[in-house]
Amino acid sequence: MDSHSPTLLKVENLSKKFLVKKSLFKKEYFKAVDNVSFSIEHNHVLGIVGESGSGKSTIGRLVLKLIEKDEGKIYFEGKDVYKFSAEEEKLFRKETSVVFQDPRTSLNPRFKVFQIVEEPLIVHGFNKKEREKKVVEAVEDAGLDSSFLDRYPSDLSGGQRQRVAIARAVVLKPKLIIADEPTSALDVSVQLQIINLIKRLKKEKGISFLFISHDLNVVGMLSDRILVLYRGKVMEKGDARSILKNPLHPYTKILLESLPPDHPKRRKNLSSIPEIYREEIKGSCVFYSRCPKATEECKKEPAYRITDSREVYCHFV
Repeated sequence: MDSHSPTLLKVENLSKKFLVKKSLFKKEYFKAVDNVSFSIEHNHVLGIVGESGSGKSTIGRLVLKLIEKDEGKIYFEGKDVYKFSAEEEKLFRKETSVVFQDPRTSLNPRFKVFQIVEEPLIVHGFNKKEREKKVVEAVEDAGLDSSFLDRYPSDLSGGQRQRVAIARAVVLKPKLIIADEPTSALDVSVQLQIINLIKRLKKEKGISFLFISHDLNVVGMLSDRILVLYRGKVMEKGDARSILKNPLHPYTKILLESLPPDHPKRRKNLSSIPEIYREEIKGSCVFYSRCPKATEECKKEPAYRITDSREVYCHFV
């Protein structure tokens, strides 16, 4: 793979559907990811934000080839991941990693911390001496010290368990980490610690992240670019600061308005977000049934409009 490629990950027109109902004469599918495209540069963070069920985690699993795509292309450093040789596939597995949402379920409760972090090194054939050194380095990179190596996950707090999960993710020195809601199961104060840890790993280790979250506030703290997802469809994507300062799509605006104010005094002026549910119309904008600004034109699917260095799925941008 070309390590000098300017683009680390490129995804083109990615789609995935799941069978939800099957009868003798008919099959019904749920489209989890619908024609999604994006790219991640080296040493960058792309934040994917949206409600539960919007397809965020499915995108992460597709990128890592944990599930098969239906349509689209995925390129890692310029090469199609579905055309890798056996050697390229092995290298891809070494250069990509994942941090899951809940460390209580992603860490083996029967393994000590040393064994948990060591496991990827065993899979990739490192000798015992190398493994010992790299495990200690990874744990320290994650903000823990060697005294934690002899503990079980049950001996740790939620934040400490997530640091162990991050240590396991960085032990092979990957170029890309998929972070799937890594802060959602943690207390607010611990969330900030994990966010700062990810920022440090990006800066010091040059690791890129695909950061998945339902919390636009958290995504905004970390990301260089943001992709807003609704029912598997990209509503808006572009520079993080630009989107947070001036959201263009009605759904992005709703997500921002739903964030709690940064000071209790401002809660007095907090307006309620209208809940709108219209009958869904086949071939309409995917957000039509809930959009506060929908018109007759929205009964037809919009094209993506490029404006202000952003792509927006809306008729009226």
